This record gives sequence, structure tokens and C-alpha cells, in this order.
Amino acid sequence: MLQMCIFQQECNTFATTLRLIQWHTVIVGIVNENHHWMLVVMYPHEKKTLFLDPLGEGKGKTKVCLQSTRAFMRMKGCKVSRWTCSTLPHNRQQDSTSCGVLALKFETSQKAVHELRLDIATSLLRESDDLSRLCFYCGMEEQDEEHWICCDICQQWYHHQCVQRPPVDQPYLCPGCT
Repeated sequence: MLQMCIFQQECNTFATTLRLIQWHTVIVGIVNENHHWMLVVMYPHEKKTLFLDPLGEGKGKTKVCLQSTRAFMRMKGCKVSRWTCSTLPHNRQQDSTSCGVLALKFETSQKAVHELRLDIATSLLRESDDLSRLCFYCGMEEQDEEHWICCDICQQWYHHQCVQRPPVDQPYLCPGCT
């Protein structure tokens, strides 16, 4: 499945969407298929797509990329005849976990992959919301007059009623730790 986002402005009409697609020189997207990340770069003016899979492209995946790209562009009102999909020579993924880093940065050395993974994780954590005041079971915030209980193993907090009101005078183990 190919998903694209255009962040320039909100599209309210088909004509606006078509103008935005045609206005862009390059549209970049990440495809996540079964937890495997691949890079798609579309060039609307040139009617071509560049497909990069850290594990290697193969004719089958390239064909699916071409079909998905053409369907996406057709849906946006663009003519898709003579659209092409190709790839470029690139280093391949050397392990089973670095496809995300490769699709985002296309760096293949183990040291660089490790450093980039830490950098991406740090950025995600820095930009994420504070979840410490949420019940780990229902995800809702703390309310006045609610009773909470903490798992003695994982230290996650729960609304007392969310976990069937266990006795508070005994050690508590959450459903994930039992």
C-alpha cells in the first residue's frame, strides 16, 4: 500500500489536489509492508517513480510500485500513460532490523545505522507526549477521586477499576506481568 502526504496546504477540492500534485517536483513516501520499510520517490513532471528497497527490488515489487503509483496519480487526476518505475544501485540491508534507517537515510555501515537509530529514537521520544499520567490499561488520564494501583513488577499505573479492583493491601501484578 502506498501512502502519500502533501503538507503544503489543505486540499478541499479535486482541482486543488490536482494543482498541488502537478506543482510538486518531487513527492517522497515511505512504504511499510509487513514491518519492512521501502522508499518511493515520485517525479510527477517526468512521469516516473524511483523505488528503493533495502533488501533489493525485484521485478515483482517494482511492478507493484508502478501499479500503486499510477493508481495514486490517476486518483489525483493526473494522466499516467507512459509512467515508469525504476531503481538505482544501492547498498543492501545487512541485517533484519535496519530497513527503517536505510529507507530514511540510506546509510549501511553498522556504526552509522546504530547511531542513526539512536538519533531517530531520541527525536521520536523528544517529540512524543508525556504518557506518565495515563492509565496503562485504558489510556485515559487521571481523574479526581479515582483510585490508582501500580504493578509491583513493571511499575505501570492503572485505574483501580480498570484492573477489576484487586486488593490494595497485597502485592499487585498487572495482566501483562502475570
